[in-house]
Amino acid sequence: MLRTVCLLALAAYASAQYQNDPRNAAILTEARYQQGDGKFGAAYTQEDGVEFKEESDADGTRRGTYSWVDPTGERRTVSYVAGKNGFQATGAHLPVGPAQVPPVAPQPQYTPLPQYNPPAEPEYRAPQQQYRPPQQQYRPPQQQYNPPPQPQYQPAPQYNPPAPRYNPPAPQPQYNPPAPQPQYNPPAPQPQYRAPSYTTTPPPHRFFPPGKLSLNRSPDGFSYTFNKA
Repeated sequence: MLRTVCLLALAAYASAQYQNDPRNAAILTEARYQQGDGKFGAAYTQEDGVEFKEESDADGTRRGTYSWVDPTGERRTVSYVAGKNGFQATGAHLPVGPAQVPPVAPQPQYTPLPQYNPPAEPEYRAPQQQYRPPQQQYRPPQQQYNPPPQPQYQPAPQYNPPAPRYNPPAPQPQYNPPAPQPQYNPPAPQPQYRAPSYTTTPPPHRFFPPGKLSLNRSPDGFSYTFNKA
């Protein structure tokens, strides 16, 4: 009997603790998954009565529900669909708006204009003329004989050989001693890497609540579940 009373007192103390701050409410169950075709989902329940579940279609539309316990002790549940038409929520406690009347398509307020018919153009007919070629008398041209000119004799020019020019010898190349070879300087030693003494992720200071965790991975997705012990 005493043990039962102690357990009830401990449960009442824990309930009062998370009611004052919902962030301290323990997670009882949690599940998440993702598939290769783009579908994914998540669900969890908390110690304070909060429940959540959501799944998505292949086209990205999300469907889900979430519920909680209000201060009067009554559970409130909301179902929703989020996609290309926006976020649409339904619930027994949510107000319902008036039904939307589809708008009436406006009628055209104009008078069509008559069609334009251009007048027919008269067909053009060119005047016919008879061709009469002119008559001409053929008169052969008179040609005069012109004897070809006789070539005149011109004596050949005398050959004068050019005088030889003096070409001085090319200058001798000067001796240039080779440049000194650079001295070899060995590279400076590389600094050795030393791992830091601290870890990149600090250890958790609070892991609550203890439970059973399962994680399965596949080439195109994963599944994760958690249940409180």
